[in-house]
Amino acid sequence: MFDMKKNLSSLFSREISSLVIPKEDVVTVAPEWTLERGLLVLTRRGYASVPVIDSKGRVEGVISKTNILDFMLASNHFEFGKLSRYRVREAMNQNHSGILANSIFSFAFDVLIDRPYIPIIDMQNKFVGILTRKVLMEKVTGYFQQEFIQTMADHRT
Repeated sequence: MFDMKKNLSSLFSREISSLVIPKEDVVTVAPEWTLERGLLVLTRRGYASVPVIDSKGRVEGVISKTNILDFMLASNHFEFGKLSRYRVREAMNQNHSGILANSIFSFAFDVLIDRPYIPIIDMQNKFVGILTRKVLMEKVTGYFQQEFIQTMADHRT
């Protein structure tokens, strides 16, 4: 028989490492890039935001189209031609430092409530990939689908 509490507890206490999208598959930008180059990457790749990774492989934050537009509006320099004068580090959000790959599912779930993804780091603070809210929600949805199927099967017997 399907033990809902045990399985849910197992899901929420497991490490997230197997759910991480590796850095080789993640689009990133460097903090020293121009905002023009950063916006070009975001636009051409179709992402709203991407991690900002320094030359030593550490997460410095994330940059989004909104960050860039807000920066330009706040600077009163809202001309696309001036984007090449500014660096990604000037506009990026530094409040996305990352969580460890051995973090548990429930912690990652809490962190991802208001974010589409979170950078994943190792013990040396090096970027190893990202964890997306979509991946976590798919796991939770899969759990509840399994529970529903098992409940229906139990009622038939």
